[in-house]
Amino acid sequence: MRMLFNGFSLLLGLTVATGALAKLPELPEADVARCRLLGDVSATSGYGKNPNWQPIARTYAEKKAESLGATHVGAIQFVAGGTFNGEARLKAYACP
Repeated sequence: MRMLFNGFSLLLGLTVATGALAKLPELPEADVARCRLLGDVSATSGYGKNPNWQPIARTYAEKKAESLGATHVGAIQFVAGGTFNGEARLKAYACP
């Protein structure tokens, strides 16, 4: 089981390192009025010993935002759940 977990951690690390993360553009506060708020989205980084958990949590949250039809995200916050994991919270927007 430990070997499976280590393999998953390595794969996830390689995914992060190669830039295969979801990346919706961040909406500047000045442009919020021209877009439609789709909702608040949050996601966790999952359980694991990764001190760089924020990009993982953000990617999961952005994927949820994309499933709502978001073209942009804003008001991104990170809440630590411990030293090695946490949650990303953001607002999903559809912009013309």
